[in-house]
Amino acid sequence: MKTNLLADKFAIEFDDLDLATLETAALDEVRELWMRYKVAVFRNQQLTDEALVGFTKRLGPQHVHVRDQYHDEKHPEIMFVSNLQEDGRNLGSLGNGDLRWHTDQSYTAKPVHGTMLYGVEIPEDGGATWFCDLGSAYADMPAELRALVNGETASFSGLKPDSTQSAPLRPDQIAKIPPQRHPLVRTHPYLKYKTLYISPNHIMQIGDLDLARTEKILDQLVDWAEQPRYTYCHKWRVNDLVLWDNAAVMHRRDGFPSRQRRFLKRTGFHFPEDLGIPY
Repeated sequence: MKTNLLADKFAIEFDDLDLATLETAALDEVRELWMRYKVAVFRNQQLTDEALVGFTKRLGPQHVHVRDQYHDEKHPEIMFVSNLQEDGRNLGSLGNGDLRWHTDQSYTAKPVHGTMLYGVEIPEDGGATWFCDLGSAYADMPAELRALVNGETASFSGLKPDSTQSAPLRPDQIAKIPPQRHPLVRTHPYLKYKTLYISPNHIMQIGDLDLARTEKILDQLVDWAEQPRYTYCHKWRVNDLVLWDNAAVMHRRDGFPSRQRRFLKRTGFHFPEDLGIPY
């Protein structure tokens, strides 16, 4: 198995694997290396929708995103992330603008463990995805910052007013995602290390603070966490599949020209039921 580290102790690249035919022993090794390095990049994949869903299911209980207007019609486990339009409607979510740092489904009671993006069409300019190693950022965090997060909780919402989501939610979708309170420092359910757990795109309130004070603290935490030693910038190639661990990683996206096409397929999977709630 040929691998290459893409950042300092963070993000690992595999360039000789076919995820559609991966044997069990190889899958176990991939899973171990992915969780150790938090982000895994698989080059040169040729995945049908059935193969993408099948690989996702081998890693954990399948996630189905609340924004069902962007689901694949045959495979609701697949969500389209795209700026393209079809029959006068947006084919996928998120458009072509910048996306603020966030952690997927942190606004749910049992956030998704792993997220995958599979690159089908990639713009020539921009559209890179940045990943941040929140485990290492917390391990190195100075005492004055740790004092702001240790033992503290935050309210996470999918309806944050300044969220960089591009489309409103329907009333029935809103009803499925009431705000959730999670710790700002969580324990990785499998590896047992402590990690910062923040999603600036979704956190509405830290402790009992108002939004302005909450944003000030988030700015301090992001300033620390997004240092180059804790980040990896993924510049997409067609047929890349990227997998990341939402228990210890936040991510964001650079914008790209609206005239250029970007189309990715997104899947995700959960922790087992008894490990799903952050602690």
